[in-house]
Amino acid sequence: MELIILECFAALFLFLSIIRPLIRGLWKLPGLTVCPLLALGIIIGIFPAYGFRPECIPLLLFAFFLVIANSSDFFALFFNLHSDSFRDKGLLFTLGSATAFVFTLWVTIHFAPPIDVELGSERVRTIFLNNEGLHLRVYSPVEYAEQSPLLILLPPAAGSFIVCDEVCSALRDRGFTVLAYSRLNFDSPSFDQNGQPIRLNVSGLYRLGNAISRGLSHTKANAGGRELEEVRKQDIVFLLRELSENNTLIQLPGNTDKNMIFLAGYGAGGAALTILAAQESFSAAFPQVQGIVAIEAPLLSSLKGDPPPEPPPAAPDPITALFRQLGILIRRMSPEKITHISGTPRPVLPVLFIISDRVINDRNGRYATILQTLASSRNAALLAAVHGAGPFDYSASPTYYPLYSFLFRGAGQTGQNYNWPELTAALITNFAILALENSAALRQDRQEFSAETGDPEFPAENIQPKISLTKTALGNAVYLEQGGIWHITNVQTILQ
Repeated sequence: MELIILECFAALFLFLSIIRPLIRGLWKLPGLTVCPLLALGIIIGIFPAYGFRPECIPLLLFAFFLVIANSSDFFALFFNLHSDSFRDKGLLFTLGSATAFVFTLWVTIHFAPPIDVELGSERVRTIFLNNEGLHLRVYSPVEYAEQSPLLILLPPAAGSFIVCDEVCSALRDRGFTVLAYSRLNFDSPSFDQNGQPIRLNVSGLYRLGNAISRGLSHTKANAGGRELEEVRKQDIVFLLRELSENNTLIQLPGNTDKNMIFLAGYGAGGAALTILAAQESFSAAFPQVQGIVAIEAPLLSSLKGDPPPEPPPAAPDPITALFRQLGILIRRMSPEKITHISGTPRPVLPVLFIISDRVINDRNGRYATILQTLASSRNAALLAAVHGAGPFDYSASPTYYPLYSFLFRGAGQTGQNYNWPELTAALITNFAILALENSAALRQDRQEFSAETGDPEFPAENIQPKISLTKTALGNAVYLEQGGIWHITNVQTILQ
């Protein structure tokens, strides 16, 4: 509600500035000169107070434009001079400004979040580790007779708990014990022990946004994305170790099976999991990990730029040397572009990639690293894309950031309004069941082979563990691609 009030005040100040040249009674009110500046200050203040609000960007730019257009009046007011240049802008300028104002105000109102942000609290326990640097939320399932697998979820750095809270609750309702976390001064927002959001500063938001938006195309932004992946890798290894060493984490809900763990991550978190899944040392150190899920997670660490050019030969004269140095300086000032893929991982753990249906047509762009990883996986691998899904849709982002879903839509038009958190949870749960069935089939094959050779290595018990997961029929809403090595015949069972 406070956000809407601030937006209304900013809109009022802009409106007064626009109509002032048309109403003679407002000419003698010099205080109205500062209206655009007040509006600009209010809109700028929204971002540190309420986080990055993309729907406010057009209104922010329009306010900045009016500030520049009225700069001469600002200076006159500041030096106590008379100025009525606002009357000389003409009808065309006023009508154009009014049209731009109506459009930017419509964007701000239409794409505003419809509900306040409140994290769910039902059967949720909060834990802080590393001097409150890591904030964990543990979602406890109902008491089943069977064991509940543990799913550790890495939220997107942009949005954090806000956009994945409903996904965690939906996974909990399907039988998982879910552990989600955010990192202070890394995720935006993170939360303190009182539940108050802690948001990144302007420079932190810029680095995060630059890594997300340009990490696939420019080397400097890609380096920032690699740092995100590296931090996520360190965090997941830390949490897996803490599960057996930290007294607080040891006391998970009583029916949680910590020997059956799935890992899921958005963005850089999903890329980090894909890299770890390809490391045999990781799977050997944590044999309880049964599979991973990477959600809209292109592998920035597998993207490379061209090597720097060889230093030029010595110039025969000072003028040529000067021009060569200028050329080198200009090349260094321009952003270096990503040119090729090198070293995609080959997972030894089952992996599911959940991505936009743009992958159906975009085979060499954003999803090229994922497609190569899918094809070269050394275990069961599956790619799932809901028809009509955009890159930001596999969470509650369409609710809290509707402008993202509008601007970054999927390739297909389904005409359906999906409950995205429920659909995402269904994909993850169905894959977990499928991965366990595939693992059981592999164990069965090995057991039969060992029996034939007279050297039984695998016992007959626990081939198919009893788990509490609930499967959901998905019909034909999902596009699938299969990769890796499967030991069950019908991989399409993820949809049934």
